[in-house]
Formats: sequence, structure tokens, C-alpha cells
Amino acid sequence: MQTAPIRLKDALDLLDSGTPVAVRFVKCNRRQRTGGDFGELPAARLGRKKSAVLRLPTAEEETEADRADCAADGLVPVPKDPQHWRNATRNLVDTRTGNLVKVHLYLLVFVAGRKVII
Repeated sequence: MQTAPIRLKDALDLLDSGTPVAVRFVKCNRRQRTGGDFGELPAARLGRKKSAVLRLPTAEEETEADRADCAADGLVPVPKDPQHWRNATRNLVDTRTGNLVKVHLYLLVFVAGRKVII
């Protein structure tokens, strides 16, 4: 018996729901010119959304070295914005290991055992 396919939007809603689901995708790394094989995450969900802006350091984060480095501008650098919407990517969290895996949306093949269609 074959399961019904799932639309990409519904697959993203399922991943965003917080319940871990099995995901299969095609790997692709244009920078290193590798990929083409399948990657699988038996229990994955979408990563949390974090704001990528500069912020003032908290008292716990601030050390003597940090004070010296940040004396000029008074800000702690935060990783740059990954621009997931522009690049059509999302960070998936492998709930078994806690690792982040960046996946291109159009390379998702199966979510929860159902074929993803656009």
C-alpha cells in the first residue's frame, strides 16, 4: 500500500509542529561540489528561530577579554542571518543528537514516510 503524497507547505507545517518525524533529502554542497546522495534523519524537526542582530552583552557573558575586545563598540557579534527565505533552506534538528542540518526545501524527498510534492 502506498501512502498519499504530501505538499511541501504541509510538510513544513508538520516539521514545525515540534513532533519529531523521519526526513529523507538529497545532499548538495555547491561550495565543495559534493552531494547527490540521500541523507536521512529518523527524528527531525525545524530548528528554533533566533534573531540575528547585535545586542549588548549580559553580565554572565562579559569577561575581562570581552570587555577589552568590545570596548570600542560595546556590542557582542552574533552569527549573521542565514536568510532562509531567500535561499529556500531550513535548519533541521536531529532530535537524537541535537545536531543542526541545513536542508534546501526543494531537495526534501520524504517527510514522515510520505513523498513531498511541490
